[in-house]
Amino acid sequence: MTPFDALGTTEMLHILPEGASLGASIETLLDRAFGPGRTAKTSYRYRESVDPLPHLCFTAFTDGVLTGTVRHWPLRLSGAEGSALNVALLGPIAVDPALRIGGIGGTLMRHAIAEAQRTGTDMIILVGDPAYYTRFGFRPASDFGVMMPDESAPRVQALPLTAQAAAMRDGGLVLPAGDLVGIATPALLRRSSSVVRAA
Repeated sequence: MTPFDALGTTEMLHILPEGASLGASIETLLDRAFGPGRTAKTSYRYRESVDPLPHLCFTAFTDGVLTGTVRHWPLRLSGAEGSALNVALLGPIAVDPALRIGGIGGTLMRHAIAEAQRTGTDMIILVGDPAYYTRFGFRPASDFGVMMPDESAPRVQALPLTAQAAAMRDGGLVLPAGDLVGIATPALLRRSSSVVRAA
């Protein structure tokens, strides 16, 4: 991959596909960025027993050191329009806490969005701070008729990457890719009362 001078210094940032050998290092980085309780968040329920999309998982290396990660996961939508779309859940995206002002997160986001569009994703959905994600083109998912159970509606954001997705008004409920891996979707929704309502 082409290096980026995203840090504004002599340090060089490289965005690379996630490698299988990096699993433990990525988990350590995520724990440092979000804390050990991160897997109790509602959005993690959509990732259980589902493999991330390998072509949309990237890492950031600064001078050869892992400093950032972003992953995407398959989703389904239940609405009449949404059920036909190829939808991905973005997250987690994390940057080494010591380097959060260096532009690594923004570079990861732009790269991941470009690859998602290039490889045929119709829409990206995430749970996060609208003030941060608006700069990348994300809008309230409710604009597209998309709802995510047990999440604060303003934090559920969507980025349409195709004309079909941009025109959608009946996306429906966000569901895990259950029929792909044998997950019982109602079980996930019933679990809502015991999980932390956070991104």
